[in-house]
Amino acid sequence: MKKNKPKHIELFAGCGGMSLGLDAAGFELYFANELSPMAGETFAYNILDENLQDKAEMMEESLKVRWIKSKFPNNNLTDRLRENPLTARDGAFSDIKTIKDIRNKLLIGDIDQLLEFFLANEDIVEKIVKDKIDLLSGGPPCQSFSLAGKREKNNKKNLLPLSFARIAGLLQPKVVLLENVKGITSPFTEEGNKYYAWLEVSKAFALEGYVPVCMMLNSKFFGVAQNRPRFILYAFRLDIFNKVLSKKNDSVILSSSLHFYQRVNDNIEHLEDVVVGDYRFYDIEEDRTLFNGEVFPLITKIPGKFVSATEAIGDIRRTKIKYRLSTITNGYGSNLNEVFRSHNGDDLEVRNHDPREHRFEVKARFRFYQVINEFQNGLRKSAVDLFTGKEVIGEDLERLFSEFAEYNLYFSDHEGEHYRRPKSIAEVKQLIESIPTKKHSQRALLEYEPAPAQLTIPDDLCHYHMETLRTMTVREMARFQSFPDWFEFRSKVTTGGDSRKFEVPQYTQVGNAVPPLLAKALGDYICKLLQIN
Repeated sequence: MKKNKPKHIELFAGCGGMSLGLDAAGFELYFANELSPMAGETFAYNILDENLQDKAEMMEESLKVRWIKSKFPNNNLTDRLRENPLTARDGAFSDIKTIKDIRNKLLIGDIDQLLEFFLANEDIVEKIVKDKIDLLSGGPPCQSFSLAGKREKNNKKNLLPLSFARIAGLLQPKVVLLENVKGITSPFTEEGNKYYAWLEVSKAFALEGYVPVCMMLNSKFFGVAQNRPRFILYAFRLDIFNKVLSKKNDSVILSSSLHFYQRVNDNIEHLEDVVVGDYRFYDIEEDRTLFNGEVFPLITKIPGKFVSATEAIGDIRRTKIKYRLSTITNGYGSNLNEVFRSHNGDDLEVRNHDPREHRFEVKARFRFYQVINEFQNGLRKSAVDLFTGKEVIGEDLERLFSEFAEYNLYFSDHEGEHYRRPKSIAEVKQLIESIPTKKHSQRALLEYEPAPAQLTIPDDLCHYHMETLRTMTVREMARFQSFPDWFEFRSKVTTGGDSRKFEVPQYTQVGNAVPPLLAKALGDYICKLLQIN
């Protein structure tokens, strides 16, 4: 490790969005942990510069990736990369034995088994603590987490935030960064009791000696082409927090965090007495002026200046073209490639941009979604009602046809598939009846707005352009998430059936990732705070 760079550990690392952003902010990776070998393959390829497929073909073991547990030996990467991580926990093989197997490595496997390893190897923990980790980051599933421990005891995911907090307590980083979905802020009820997962997570870190500062961000305020609200928790080791507080002129926000920390530790035997009224998080949509780089990260994009879908992907709309990094010289894509520089030069071919093939019914449906995005004055709702089989009559039906008559829909007849304007509302109805779907969550992108947050399922969105009747490519999804064009997603493109329970294909890797631009903004701010010390 380089002594002059802050060090970070990444848990729940996914394909590497957080690590990529933190690297751009000046952090150096100490080690990472990820459950899925499919996401881990992408992480290794882009963050650690190791091609695991090449290693697999040569039957060589990885130099930079270690498996915590596997049913296969370390020279059988072919099977390891497709192994079900839920059953790998019972494997007979383990690659981690000393600190050399951890430093600068990606550790594939269960975080609970990693915690068990640390608890059984105090000498390794001491060496990590001695290396003075600056940041521990990650995004464990938290939506139904409670320290009460009475709900769904067999649901392993409910305990992952506790494991995250315990690792923080063991390794003693200066700062913890936790990222999670907006749903963590919604209450859930179990056995008649109401819990707030974000509050319970905050308690867990307070019990480990960390003072939490909580906020609700949205990636669009930080230059990401996506309307993606996310809960963010900073948790400062108590000694670091006191130093930060002393430099912030007795900030009311930070003083409130310290009061919460004290409340938790004064009520260890009765944590249920610490309630949501004792603490709060700050929402960037409601408290925007607070996000000025002092207590919270600095906003870089304001309403009216958010990056739109057309800015994000308009320059790569034609998938038959083989784009190269050197030809993308303007706009959002070029900026991403500049912020996150490739280690392999600028003449790389842009990968992951293969379109999916669709039958006529799907393309016609996509064109319908594109057209109704243009409707105003309540007509869009009437169009959706018509599409979903609800009755639309009288003047509403007449107004609806007048609107449809202004646009080209997508038809199929003896002349083949083609665009044309409908001749009557009966023809519109006939077209709709020929393209039924049970998937009514589908929609077209809004051309001049950021993309919506739902990016893990490729069929949920279609392109905004009338000549592009298809879903997004992996590359377009990655643009919305702010990945640079050189970042190549590995493993399977998509999956289905029972494999969905454990496989993490490319589309899911992209959708689950922390947007690198957001991670960089968070990392920049943490660096600023750490320099105070």
